Amino acid sequence: MIVESDGYIELIQYLTEHLEMFEHPSDGAERASFTVREQLEDSLSDKIMRVSQQHDVSQELRFDIVREADAILYDLEEVLASVLNQQPTPSQQTFIEEFTGLVKNLLDARISEAGG
Repeated sequence: MIVESDGYIELIQYLTEHLEMFEHPSDGAERASFTVREQLEDSLSDKIMRVSQQHDVSQELRFDIVREADAILYDLEEVLASVLNQQPTPSQQTFIEEFTGLVKNLLDARISEAGG
């Protein structure tokens, strides 16, 4: 669906360009009460649910979307492995929300192209 697309590859490149934000967060920055992993999981699931709600998709396509979400989460966990259990700063939280929003946009576009 999207994991093998050029758009997704560009999205992963965008993530790697912003890794410094996670590797060297501002000292003394306030931290959330949840972890980077928890925010990734929650934000991605929220976006996936919205995709399913906004499009009239078949059960088969829903399963494909869930498989895609699992693959995306796996990729994110691989790239951000060293910081998954840290609590994110506000700028990291904003980035995660933006990134998962871009994932949703890719899914929306792919579903629209497929006529779903």
